[in-house]
Amino acid sequence: MVVENTNKAIVVNSIILYSRLIIITVLSLLTTRYALKELGVVDYGLYSVLGGIISFITLINTISTGTANRFIAVALGKGNKEDVNEQFNINLIIQIFIALIVVCISFPLGDWYINNYVNYDGNISDAINVFRYSVLGSIISFVGVPYTGVLMAKENFKVFSIIDIISYILKFSFVVFILKLFNNKLVAYAIMMSGLTALTTIFYILYCKVKYAEIIRWKVSKSIKKYKEVFIFSLWNSYGVVAYVGKNQGAAILVNAFFNTIYNTALGLANTVTSFVNLFALNITKPIAPQITKCYAAGNLKRCEFLLTIVTKWSFFLILIIATPFFVGPEYILQIWLGEVPPYTVMFIQLSIIEILIESLNNGVGELVFASGRIAFYQIAVNSVRLVGIIIAYFILSAGMPAYSLLYAYIIVAVIVVLLKQIALRRSVAVDIKYLIKRAYLPSISVLIVYIPLIIMINMTGFSPLLKILVALFVVLNILLFIGFRSEERKYLYNFIKRNK
Repeated sequence: MVVENTNKAIVVNSIILYSRLIIITVLSLLTTRYALKELGVVDYGLYSVLGGIISFITLINTISTGTANRFIAVALGKGNKEDVNEQFNINLIIQIFIALIVVCISFPLGDWYINNYVNYDGNISDAINVFRYSVLGSIISFVGVPYTGVLMAKENFKVFSIIDIISYILKFSFVVFILKLFNNKLVAYAIMMSGLTALTTIFYILYCKVKYAEIIRWKVSKSIKKYKEVFIFSLWNSYGVVAYVGKNQGAAILVNAFFNTIYNTALGLANTVTSFVNLFALNITKPIAPQITKCYAAGNLKRCEFLLTIVTKWSFFLILIIATPFFVGPEYILQIWLGEVPPYTVMFIQLSIIEILIESLNNGVGELVFASGRIAFYQIAVNSVRLVGIIIAYFILSAGMPAYSLLYAYIIVAVIVVLLKQIALRRSVAVDIKYLIKRAYLPSISVLIVYIPLIIMINMTGFSPLLKILVALFVVLNILLFIGFRSEERKYLYNFIKRNK
């Protein structure tokens, strides 16, 4: 009965998250279109460069949320209410400490980098102001990390959805109706984005004070051992952040160093597309991740393995569906979205999608490794390889290759990371790797073997772009249904659709 209820919770939370994601994807793509129109190619490219730097701080926030979620979810899985409250307060104190450090470091470091390395034709003081406002918004969100961790551990995704939708509606409204009223549109845009980041955090805090007052009541823990445990876990997480953001921001910095902000605009647009493609896959992980942690804490490893196969295979399949239109009709889609498509945008998008498609085969692995707490080898092995990818990309661009060529290095690294994560998983948790290969990896590879030649054939036809997209989607759905899914999965999917007509 427990398994049935938890499976139902996964379905309900997935429906909530995907409803949210569809709405914010449409709003965000429209916001990007109007922001590009109002800011222009050069200023939007600058915001992409500086936004990449800010994403380093934002991702520290995201990973810290994962840390808080992990420790709070483990405490919930063990059923100890006092431990849940203690873990919340420990994470809150650590986040306040991290926020103070980031404030002290980011301002002087950001000024130095912008003044010496940013390739921008406009007023450099505007670039500095954009950076500073963006940092302030990110810093405020640090305090909200433990509160977000509570919401994730309690699987309260409805609140995330409502607040995110409101935030994106406000962003869209500002860009379309208000941004044109400002003379300095770039700085105004940065202030608005920063303000909404801070406002979202405030809403999370207020909600938790009402809904989870017992969990978030203030009580200073005197357990040095527990502070140390969370802090060490966060340090290993931080290395992962450095590698992940270093890889992404490294691409923006390298493109800006060898080319100019027009190429950064193409890369920024590619990052926008791939981030939303990836979000669809991550929204499979998000409702399942807390249950992986709780099941591991409760000693139910078999269910952890089952959930891991679901996350891995379904993430890959979903990205393949969403990516398909960008493989058969990219110019058509981009012209509808942007009007005028910047140079090299298509190549940046297609190569970036291939990279995240490969990486999606690892979705869920990190959650199970983190649940075990044995993350040292995982972080060192996986993320050191990611950092090496930046070095390879540098030499590729130094050789005079086109800007998008750096993504070839990232694709090679993604393949190596897939293999390393399997080794790290086996070292951390005694999972049945053969079960994972049989139920997740082999179906995914089989689908890809059939998918690639069929997509090539569709591209060789004389169909219109829209017809190519429709045919390709029909083909990929049938490949997934008859090759990717097992017979019992097809039966379950059919019954689910029948019940919810």
